[in-house]
Amino acid sequence: MGVNRSNLIRAGAILLAGIVVSWLIIIAKPDPDVHPHEETPPHSADVVAVELVSRAVVVNSQGTVTAKTAIEVTSQVSGQVVAVDEHFAAGGFFGAGEALLQLDPRDYETALDQAEAALADARNTLAQEQGQARQAKREWRDLGNEQANNLFLRKPQLAAAEARVGAAEAGVRQAQLNLERTAIRLPFAGRIVDVNVNLGQYVSANTAVASVYDSAVMEVRLPLSAHEMQLLNLNANARGEALQPLDVRLRLESGETMQEWLGQVVRVESSVDIQSRLFYVVAEIRNAGVVEAVGSSGDEAATTTATSTAGLIPGVFVEAEISSNPYAKVAVLPREALYKSNQVMVLDEQNRLRLRTVEVLQTDEQTLVVRGLQSGQWVLSHPPGFIEMGARYNPVPSAGGDAAQ
Repeated sequence: MGVNRSNLIRAGAILLAGIVVSWLIIIAKPDPDVHPHEETPPHSADVVAVELVSRAVVVNSQGTVTAKTAIEVTSQVSGQVVAVDEHFAAGGFFGAGEALLQLDPRDYETALDQAEAALADARNTLAQEQGQARQAKREWRDLGNEQANNLFLRKPQLAAAEARVGAAEAGVRQAQLNLERTAIRLPFAGRIVDVNVNLGQYVSANTAVASVYDSAVMEVRLPLSAHEMQLLNLNANARGEALQPLDVRLRLESGETMQEWLGQVVRVESSVDIQSRLFYVVAEIRNAGVVEAVGSSGDEAATTTATSTAGLIPGVFVEAEISSNPYAKVAVLPREALYKSNQVMVLDEQNRLRLRTVEVLQTDEQTLVVRGLQSGQWVLSHPPGFIEMGARYNPVPSAGGDAAQ
């Protein structure tokens, strides 16, 4: 019993000593040093200051050139072809008022002589009736009957003679017109697509002699999606006002040169293509026979003009750039400023990084045109690879940007 009690006393003393040592260690532990949190130094970022401007955007399309005026030329009179213009062949050019064909005019010259003779005879008869009417008026006594008085004064005979003169004059005009129609002319300058008759052939009235088109005015139907139509920013046309023309530039790559023509979108077709769901606008190109040749190398190549032999012709496939009506309050930014598909990175009043959703109107290789920003905002021109929203940045204005926020 004595031994067990001694062991218990020894164990209790050891436990008590351990408790005391532990307590001394706890109370003797120094307090931790408290240091204020050091904020990460701000990063540097290339930025541009937003400047709101009015600007048009460009919508791209393509289409096939057609002639605005393309017709079948028909002869209005009959006769043998006795002469043709030297350019009367497929691909030939003609001027306004030039005779493409000459039909034998002799029958029509004879008809004109006969009509002029009939007119002279009618005028002679009228003169005789006028003389007799004057004589009757001097001898007239009231017969008490209006019809008898008119017959005595030769009024019906005089009216008939005047009518015959009018008919004879109309006959002369018709004979002159038929004679003029033996020379087939057109009121516009153009180009011949195909010919159906030639020298010596007999042509009946209403016979098609050629297919031609006006070479000065061309058209192009340009397909656009619903989004592209919206980008054109067309004016409301609810009351049927005419469309305000939009500038369009047509391009055709030919060898080492890029040919260009300037025109205008003059109308929008009234329906949507059922199969493709595309809208169509029509561009009109005037002076289509004059082309600008621009060097394709991008250098300052000389600009030259050519005759209509090098101009815009039907069937050519061209690329088109349509300039929209101007947008107000848009920002033009570097292309690299776009993040994802419709966001840019901006710095708030404390220069902290934020994302802004914008409406992208146009992008190309160098620039970005957007709506939804405020004037004077800093926009990161090159978004960082690692994004930490709310991080502070030190703005570094890009060359040409505003240096003050």
